Amino acid sequence: MLLPSYIFGNLHCIGMCGPLVMMLGQHRYRYWYFLGRTLSFTLAGTLAGSLGAVLNVFLSHYHISALTSIIFGLVILVAGLMALMRIPLPTPKFFHSINKNLSLLLLRDHLFPTFLFGFTTVFLPCGQTLIVFSACALSGSPLVGLFNGFMFAILTSPSLFFAMQASQLFRKSRKHANTMIGLCAIVVGLLACFRGLADMDVIPHFVLNHHYHIVLY
Repeated sequence: MLLPSYIFGNLHCIGMCGPLVMMLGQHRYRYWYFLGRTLSFTLAGTLAGSLGAVLNVFLSHYHISALTSIIFGLVILVAGLMALMRIPLPTPKFFHSINKNLSLLLLRDHLFPTFLFGFTTVFLPCGQTLIVFSACALSGSPLVGLFNGFMFAILTSPSLFFAMQASQLFRKSRKHANTMIGLCAIVVGLLACFRGLADMDVIPHFVLNHHYHIVLY
């Protein structure tokens, strides 16, 4: 369900991170940015999946594990609605200091600062990352989180690679990306909430195929 978000996310990434990555275009070690970014997104996905697993075990002890699905479903749903309505995420002061330090890393044409810049971009306030890592937490599996964090980084890298080669590329397409990401997030969020409600016996499960046990929620 998140695959369309990863693909259309390229339009979002080139609009948000493209100008930053363009500044790395002339750096000798510019491709180390992608290694740092992929590593941090993979770790973040793993941590989110682990958090979801711990939360699920905790809630299961009190027989309210369905709340995990509803909580993260609502987070994804709100993030999707904000993307559709072009409402920026609230940014704590903590992120402003991170942005300042990232800007300093951009000025250094060295291997480690370029890698570190890529690694720390996961901390940039971004609705798309909130949706993806919330979904990783919703899975309740570190392995699923690791896989999705890795694929998120890999499948959104092409736009950033092209941003290093060209200026203002696809900048006008960002508004379309917000719409697609927002719609995908709303679908994922609603399904997660429905799954939680079905686990609580508030509504019935929606079974597509009883023989193969294919359940929509």
